[in-house]
Amino acid sequence: MPQVTLTFLLVSGRRKTQTFDPETTVGRVKELVWNAWPTRDAAWPEERPPAPSYFRILYLGKILQDEETLMSLGFPTSLPSSSPTTPTIVHLSIRPYAVSSEDPALSKKARLASAFARRGNSGHTDDLGADDADRAGCCGGCLIC
Repeated sequence: MPQVTLTFLLVSGRRKTQTFDPETTVGRVKELVWNAWPTRDAAWPEERPPAPSYFRILYLGKILQDEETLMSLGFPTSLPSSSPTTPTIVHLSIRPYAVSSEDPALSKKARLASAFARRGNSGHTDDLGADDADRAGCCGGCLIC
């Protein structure tokens, strides 16, 4: 049976090659890539997203839709017993997703949001009382930090 060989290129430059049935949908390809994602591998420093739906597969500048099949997209096929063809390179990007609350950058954002809420989102320190003066400046909600 013919197979489609895809090489996934990540933003980091890492590559991973997998082979699929031509009738496989893009959504199923995402699931298979997600299931085969290396965990805690030094060669793949990118964190595995929480679900396959966070993957975007791009080919020739187009984001592939989940319901499209590899055959309908015109990917070349080859028989496993024949000489291997050059794999088709597709780009694999990961949609941004919320990270765990233990992330220090996230806690800083939460502190800033809280500080802006206390000040009425003005960002000005002119109307601060004596108790609020010590919060002005670094990480106290100023716009510069």
